[in-house]
Amino acid sequence: MKTLLLHGNIIDVENGGQFLPDTNLLLDGETISEIGVSEQTQADRILDLGGSFVLPGLINLHVHLFGTGMPSKVLGGGNLQQFLMRVLHSPLGPKIMDKIIAGNVQAQLLSGVTTIRAVGDFCYSDIHIRDKIRAGKLAGPRMLVSGPAITVPGGHGDGTFAVTSADPAQLVSFVDRNAQAGVDLIKICVTGGVMDAKEVGHPGELKMNLEQTKAVCDRAHALGLKVASHTESEEGLDIALRGGVDTIEHGAAIDDEMLALYRKNHSAMVVTFSPCVPLSILPPEITRLDDKATINTRVVGQGMADGANRALSENIPLGLGTDAACPLCTQYNTWRELLYVSRFCGVSPAKAICIATLENAKIAGIEKETGSIAEGKAADLLIVRKNPLENLRALRDPEYVFAKGKQFSHPKQKKIEKIEQWLDSIDFEQLTFSGGKSGGNQ
Repeated sequence: MKTLLLHGNIIDVENGGQFLPDTNLLLDGETISEIGVSEQTQADRILDLGGSFVLPGLINLHVHLFGTGMPSKVLGGGNLQQFLMRVLHSPLGPKIMDKIIAGNVQAQLLSGVTTIRAVGDFCYSDIHIRDKIRAGKLAGPRMLVSGPAITVPGGHGDGTFAVTSADPAQLVSFVDRNAQAGVDLIKICVTGGVMDAKEVGHPGELKMNLEQTKAVCDRAHALGLKVASHTESEEGLDIALRGGVDTIEHGAAIDDEMLALYRKNHSAMVVTFSPCVPLSILPPEITRLDDKATINTRVVGQGMADGANRALSENIPLGLGTDAACPLCTQYNTWRELLYVSRFCGVSPAKAICIATLENAKIAGIEKETGSIAEGKAADLLIVRKNPLENLRALRDPEYVFAKGKQFSHPKQKKIEKIEQWLDSIDFEQLTFSGGKSGGNQ
């Protein structure tokens, strides 16, 4: 079926976010057929956009699909976490997770995200749902999935979404098991995080050593799989890059030696400001964090901002994700991550959009398939009424979403109103992450 989109203002991310005013677009089934066609072009469906703005569907490179983003004490461990883990490992666990994840991937889609990379979930439900979408049994975004993360005892995700061993040979066997299950990439946790840090001011405690990290990366690469690593300290960054990690998730400040390793490995950095912003500012009665975790969140955010700014200045590939399922990180607020990147990295709205589309696609290795509005690529589109090049908040309210040509008109997103109110209340002037000036009217 051919669909003719009339009078759209197209954002061309292949040329830095240039603006193509009043341009017609022809979709042929799942692909973009022609750009700039006549209004008289024959089509099965005609949709007059009336000057709405057309950009590629957003790509979210870092999500977890097991949660909604509501703050909870579960992440801190204890009896409630243990109870939930017992439920998930019961015969009902996979069915429960499949239902949760199916709902969350649809929330991503209806918010304008047409590709997600899931980096640590339970029961291989990320694979189950991905395969249903690929088979046409479920509406959803394109999915790249890692299955359970891999780390060492005491590492980030130990006891929840990660499998663990200190033995490099056993870690390699986890890679093989995930590969046999059909994952698209491997996720490891070289460092700890904010919630499991032992000291104030020192998040990202090193967990995996170089031998362990290299064993996983070597096996994954031999199988043709990239490796993404949860890494939140400079010490962890050193081990991750020396071990051969392809993408540094979250990140830390980059010195000259690390810069050389980024280049040698052709590695990329994927920032996730979405947890750091609210968890750094909002009061503990909302975040459920203690003082140590709050301070450590700010440390991670600052390191992320420092690393991202160095990456941009040195032409190291920079991508973004939201860390959805973390406290205050919903499955539908990817647009806020663009806002944060623009703010803390000093880039324009156009550049933030380019990062969230084409640059993310390149990092994921799918740029020939999606990530820009180009003839022959997938018809993955986000259409909004107002101009996001002037104000990124325009992305908050999709008018239409197309995923491989499938149209969703005026998609209704089921939002958590409390979280929306909390996030909207944040004053950027309170934020301490430095690096760049505001990149435009945001």
